Amino acid sequence: MKKLEVFFDYNCPYCLKGYHNLIEFLANKPDVDVVWRPCEIYERPKHYSGMMHTDICIQAMFFAAENGIDLFDFYKKMGELIFEKRVNVENIDTLSDAFEGYLDVEALRQALKSGKYSKELKDANHYALNVRGVKIVPSYSADGGELQDRQEFFGLPY
Repeated sequence: MKKLEVFFDYNCPYCLKGYHNLIEFLANKPDVDVVWRPCEIYERPKHYSGMMHTDICIQAMFFAAENGIDLFDFYKKMGELIFEKRVNVENIDTLSDAFEGYLDVEALRQALKSGKYSKELKDANHYALNVRGVKIVPSYSADGGELQDRQEFFGLPY
């Protein structure tokens, strides 16, 4: 099976476009194993700039993965929460409540409040930014190869 690493930030509209490109790309490629590599590519400003940060979303993704939630479906759900419903994903209670009926909300809330996935978040950011050298999201790496941006990977015109 081929391995495709997808480096992304939930709050990036280009990543959401990349997600849709990825769905099309994988439609006839059942031999590709996608490894989701979330990272916070945008540094937190010293003063609030209006841009949401996704550290809580990323930790929720680790919860979802541990609990058997399909990460393609989770990505789609997170995109809806951020870009369509404008849910405050930086607030643990608000984010948890938004998953009512989708996963165990109370277990998610407790995991996030306890910082259960803080190390995974730190490791994910370190891997993407320091080990792989991600500078832009979405970025893709097929079978450990060079990073490619969305246009390069999918052969899209610039």
